[in-house]
Amino acid sequence: MLGTLKNNPRAVLYSVVLHLIIIGLALLEFSGQAAKPIVSKQGMLDKTIKAEIIDQKQLDKRAQEIKKKQVDKNKKIKEKNRLDKLAKKRAAELKKKKEVDKKNKAATDKKRKAEALKKKKAEQKKAKAVAAKKKKAELKRKADAEKKRKAQVVKEKAEKEKKRKAEVAKKKKEAAIKKAVDEKRKQQEAIKKAEKEARLKAEAEQRAKEAELKAQLAAEERQRADASELSKYKSAIINKIKRNWRRPPNSGENPACELHVLQGPGGIILDVTFGRCPGSPEYRASVELAVYKAEPLPLPAKGFENLFQREINMAFKPK
Repeated sequence: MLGTLKNNPRAVLYSVVLHLIIIGLALLEFSGQAAKPIVSKQGMLDKTIKAEIIDQKQLDKRAQEIKKKQVDKNKKIKEKNRLDKLAKKRAAELKKKKEVDKKNKAATDKKRKAEALKKKKAEQKKAKAVAAKKKKAELKRKADAEKKRKAQVVKEKAEKEKKRKAEVAKKKKEAAIKKAVDEKRKQQEAIKKAEKEARLKAEAEQRAKEAELKAQLAAEERQRADASELSKYKSAIINKIKRNWRRPPNSGENPACELHVLQGPGGIILDVTFGRCPGSPEYRASVELAVYKAEPLPLPAKGFENLFQREINMAFKPK
């Protein structure tokens, strides 16, 4: 333990502080509680000593761990130094080998260049002789070829001129034939075009007349259908209002009234006003109530949705 404390000054400091704390606690206990039994003080002291022993063991364990880490660290440093020395040695050996190889290569390159230069000069001399001989033969070949070419040019020129004259004559003859054929073809095409245009014009006029007649008949049929459906539509509205009308008591005469009904989508009634209506206020009120009771008002038949009228003017006349 003493060896551990020597190697770990912090452990010594912790131990001294711990002893001072124990002595201080003992003095406080003695001065403040002198009347307590001695057994209690002894128990407190035992606990304190046990705590000190446990702390000391932990300090020893910590010191051992620190020492082990330091040993491991020293080993790593030694190993690193060994590897560094080995690397330097290998680098020096490699450098020396490179220098030797460089000298050997320089000598070899010098010898090779000298031999190559000697060989090159011999080849150049030989090449010059071959080139001179080849040039002489080439000049003779070119002279013969030029003579032959000129003779061929004269021959081809004569043949070409003969062929050109024949082609000119042939083209003139073909052009005359083609012109006659084209003129005849154009005349026939003009006749066919005029006939086709006349036929297409007549067909177009006939189709236009038929389409106009068909559209007119369809419009008349639609007008008749719309008029019939509009009459049915208004009759359905008036009949529904009549079914919902109740004669007011003591109303007297119930004349016909002009109604102006403003409706929204789906036959929802937005407003009801009267035109000419000479009846009593009670009668007018009963008619207006019948209109609202008829909500939603009937809609046009399917396919005649365009007959829907936002403002409807109608004549209401009780039975």
